[in-house]
Amino acid sequence: MSREREVQSMHNSSMASLIHSAVQTMEQQHEEWKKEHPDEQEEVCPICKGTGLKRIYRDYYGHERSWLHRNDPGTYEYIEPCICVKNIPSQKLINDKSFANVPGLYKDARLDNFRIDIYNKLGDKETATSAIQHVGFYITHYDEMLSNGIGMYIWSSQKGSGKSRLASTISNELTLKGYRNKFASASTILSEIQAAWNDKSQDEYKIIKNYIKPNLLIIDDFGARSGQAWMDEKFFMILDKRYQDNKPTIITSNYSIEKLPFNDQRILDRLQDIDRFVVVDMPKESVRDKAKNGNQSLYYQMVQAERERREKEKNGT
Repeated sequence: MSREREVQSMHNSSMASLIHSAVQTMEQQHEEWKKEHPDEQEEVCPICKGTGLKRIYRDYYGHERSWLHRNDPGTYEYIEPCICVKNIPSQKLINDKSFANVPGLYKDARLDNFRIDIYNKLGDKETATSAIQHVGFYITHYDEMLSNGIGMYIWSSQKGSGKSRLASTISNELTLKGYRNKFASASTILSEIQAAWNDKSQDEYKIIKNYIKPNLLIIDDFGARSGQAWMDEKFFMILDKRYQDNKPTIITSNYSIEKLPFNDQRILDRLQDIDRFVVVDMPKESVRDKAKNGNQSLYYQMVQAERERREKEKNGT
């Protein structure tokens, strides 16, 4: 076994141990609650036993495996929100989804539908598996992440590697658990600020404040627009104020932190604080074309079905 594979194996083993410990702690807390409230009747989910979380096992390729295979080599343990968590009041959920503003392309992105099998190389599959484990752990322990202002820096130099989908997954999962968050591309933030310069009805500071205020802010494609001093200034204002207020920020980028195209070193200094940003590597492989091909395939299947239907009508069958 290569040194890289050994390190990956140790990491996966450690992650599985942390996940296992988290679930056991929640189950124990639930048992203690029942002892303290013996007269209170409750409907307990048979899947998660009231914890709101469930264990699930997947192989290298992201395929779900039976718990009977949980100790097999190449099988990883994940923690995911249980289906019973979906009992959040519908209007609140609608409002929270609207506030989050996740792109329509990723509105259904979840932990359980993030596909590992679309990556071709074994190394990329392992990188994606590690990334989804980090995200699962982050979501499970979000209360602690929130109280300590811990965010993430999700990056890959390869465009289309799944960064935006993974960030959207975090937003969607937390929204379903009742946590408000805000998702925006870096370009959108800058465009809104620019628009305020020529529109007296808009307040530039109010726009910036809208991105400082959320408990969790997710900035997608950070570094896509840069090179001008005002851009550095506005991003530093947002990141620094959130940093000072101990609010977590999750960022996706095509650049490593060290290579971000900003001239203001203070931005890099904030992001390089390892106590506040967990760096998550994504595969160096694009999977965007596969999604496009899948859509094209669906389109041609529909066209063929329509042709067959018309042919039957023509023949009177």
